[in-house]
Amino acid sequence: MKIKFIYSPNFTLRKSRKIESIIIHYTGMKTALDSIKRLKNKKSKVSCHYLIENNGSIIQMVRDQDIAWHAGVSYWDGKKNLNKNSIGIELQNKGEEFGYEKFKKKQISSLIWLINLIKKKYDICDALILGHSDIAPDRKIDPGYFFPWQQLYKAGIGLMPNAINSDNKEITNVKIKNLQLLLRKYGYKLKISEVLDKETLQVLYAFQSHYCPNELTQFKIKRKLLIYLKALIKAKNISLTKKN
Repeated sequence: MKIKFIYSPNFTLRKSRKIESIIIHYTGMKTALDSIKRLKNKKSKVSCHYLIENNGSIIQMVRDQDIAWHAGVSYWDGKKNLNKNSIGIELQNKGEEFGYEKFKKKQISSLIWLINLIKKKYDICDALILGHSDIAPDRKIDPGYFFPWQQLYKAGIGLMPNAINSDNKEITNVKIKNLQLLLRKYGYKLKISEVLDKETLQVLYAFQSHYCPNELTQFKIKRKLLIYLKALIKAKNISLTKKN
C-alpha cells in the first residue's frame, strides 16, 4: 500500500523520545481537502502523522520521528502530553458538527494495515492503542461511537473486554467509587468523588464509546461496566507484561 507525503510545518523534533502509543482521531471537517488545509496551516497549530481519506488513501503529514500536534492537553495511565511519545492518525469524517457518519470500509482496511505496520516497527503494545476521547475525555469525543474498535480487535489491534455479562442492575452511589477507581486504574484521568459528577460522566462516555457503544443508548449505568473494566485491566496488564 502506498503512502503519499504532504508536508505540514506543525511539528516539533522528537529527539530521543520513544514512540509508545497510537492515538486515533477523526478530522471533524467537511472534506479531506478542508482537513489537509487545516493540518498544513501554521495558524491552526494542529497536525497529525497520518491522514486516511474515505477512499482509503493514506497521507503522511509529519515524519514518525517528529512530534505531531494532535493530542493536545492529554493524559493516560500516569503520563501527560501524549504528543511526545505517540503517533497520531486522523480519519476523514465530518464528525458531530457537520454530520457524523460511519467510517468507510476502505478507510478502516487502510487503518488496520497502517497500525500493524507502526505496531511492528516501534513495538507498540495493544494496551496503548487509544482514541482521542480516551486521553482527553473532558474536551474530545472522537473517533466516536461509530468507530469500529471491535473490528480492529478482531484484526489483532487494541483491547476489548472479553467478559460477557448481562447484569443490568443500576450502580448505586455506594458503587460509584468502585467504578471511578477502576476507570482510573485502567488509565483514565479521574478524581474519586464518589458521585456521578461531570468529570465521571465524561470519562464514562469516552469509555462506553470505545468499549461498549451499545450502552450509550441506555440512561442508567449498569453493573456490567465493572465487569468490563476488570477484564480490561487484566488484559492491559498482560499486554504491558508481554511488551516488557
